Amino acid sequence: MSNQYNLSILNNSTQVGDFCIYQEVPDVNRADIVTLAWLSKPAHPTTTLEFNWMLDYSFVWSKTTDLKPGTKVITSQSWDANLNTLNRVDFDYERNAYTFKNPTQGSYEGNLYIDQSQRVQSNSATVGIGMSGKGTHMIPSQPNIQVIMTPKPTYWVVFGTFSEGEVLDIAQVSSQACKVEFKGTTDMAVEYTANNSWKILG
Repeated sequence: MSNQYNLSILNNSTQVGDFCIYQEVPDVNRADIVTLAWLSKPAHPTTTLEFNWMLDYSFVWSKTTDLKPGTKVITSQSWDANLNTLNRVDFDYERNAYTFKNPTQGSYEGNLYIDQSQRVQSNSATVGIGMSGKGTHMIPSQPNIQVIMTPKPTYWVVFGTFSEGEVLDIAQVSSQACKVEFKGTTDMAVEYTANNSWKILG
């Protein structure tokens, strides 16, 4: 079982809003990948929030196809995955419905593979990966395409108006986000300060 990671966030600003954690885009063989608001909670001033997760990966897909910023992606199916022995899955269209099938060990450890069958229709669904039970990145479906992702579990936190699962405009939010690195620890704390900037507390 993987370690639990803990992130404490103090809202020391004068604003009410949502703290959102999103993950670094994985190395991937497709250019049309989008990043989702992975974890999000609202907070009033002087409030401290606690976020907890484990490095438990999953394969996810959704019938949501409009991947523009602000769209909320609702997960239709989620299957457990890991980077070693259960890192490949088929995505198929059978009996008028999409489904994952045949989870196996992929060619190389460290990658996550989604093999889309010839029955998959272009842009009629989205496939991707998640962590700790929630989606992190999605890609439009395409027939006969193998999606290969190499996750980079690096975390960013941003303050604003967000809901879990919504597609983020990374170009917009990245300039306001704080990178949180867990180096030799599983516990970190950050503060959103009175001048609306970030401070790493350790």
